[in-house]
Amino acid sequence: MAAPPKAREGNPAASAGKPIVAGVASFLRPLSARATNADLWAALEVLAVQDEGLDRLERIHDVSLDNEARRRYSAYIAQARQYFNSVAMVEPIAKPLLGYYFALNLTKAFLTAVDPDYTAGELQHGLTQDVDRKRRYYFQQEGFKIKQSGVFRLLAEETGQGFCYANNHRLQVAKLLPYLADGYDLYGDIADEAPKLLPIKDAFVLFGGKKGWIRVEVDRNVLRQRAMRPESLLSRARIFGGRFRLVQTELDTASYETMTSYPYAIRRSDILDDLVLEFDNSLIANQRNVSGGRRYIVLSLRKDLLSHEAVTFALLHHLSNMVRYRPHDVERLRGSAYFWLFASWVDRGCENYLLAIASRITREEHVVV
Repeated sequence: MAAPPKAREGNPAASAGKPIVAGVASFLRPLSARATNADLWAALEVLAVQDEGLDRLERIHDVSLDNEARRRYSAYIAQARQYFNSVAMVEPIAKPLLGYYFALNLTKAFLTAVDPDYTAGELQHGLTQDVDRKRRYYFQQEGFKIKQSGVFRLLAEETGQGFCYANNHRLQVAKLLPYLADGYDLYGDIADEAPKLLPIKDAFVLFGGKKGWIRVEVDRNVLRQRAMRPESLLSRARIFGGRFRLVQTELDTASYETMTSYPYAIRRSDILDDLVLEFDNSLIANQRNVSGGRRYIVLSLRKDLLSHEAVTFALLHHLSNMVRYRPHDVERLRGSAYFWLFASWVDRGCENYLLAIASRITREEHVVV
């Protein structure tokens, strides 16, 4: 096998005095590990303020919000926060219901910011539960179908690769769990297999020769633990491997760079949107609600997958349906290997979802540092 090419010469840089980072936004909004609830919501609520805040929201997303759209956005943010605040105070079996309504309202706020026409009319959830009933109940029977339209499909198409499955496609809930960045350690504790995510040591943007690109560093020990070589990661992670190549550096990590580098004439800011799309399309998962943040490469042979936000939304929706319509099945899960979804993951998932959608709405990477 031929030796990988040498890495491009480049350095981190800033724009308007702010360091440029790799993510679904170009600039970091650091949050303290002791951040209060008010701190987590501050950036979103500022944009919900009449006149000044909503004017800024329009500029960020280059949209025009009429008075009705402005009222919708503000109401979605206010209701999302109320549901979010309640999640931590209830018993595990009630958490998914509040968590889902938090995610639904926050998602509608995001969709309104992206295109106010999305939320101008009646908008269905876009998912239906589909349980494969047997004589005995197992969590593996849980599934849902994706509908042709609704909040879920719009969210999937506006995040990640922009991919969503066809109408009536069924997904098994248990098969989504290995892809939860905010459940990485929880899944590893109960499953016979490792999560379908590979931890990243670092990811950053570099500039050189009037071009910009993304570099990702992976600990070689992590690769060995998964029985992979630096080269084989690119085939095991098809989406990542379709955009990144292995390169030679002087670092002791395995280094990968985007195949594409984006040229600019004068201002680095001219290519920031391109770099954001490159990162988003690579489907790198972010666990933003832990100190320093954690990032993961998705290990899958598929060339198209749902965004991480879409997976979280779908899981919260399904768990909320279980709580509402089949509480007897939820009770069966107490003491089982899947009750962590109710007892631990919902809280984590909601906090990480808040930071993820806040990053997309504000165009600032919300990360606990």
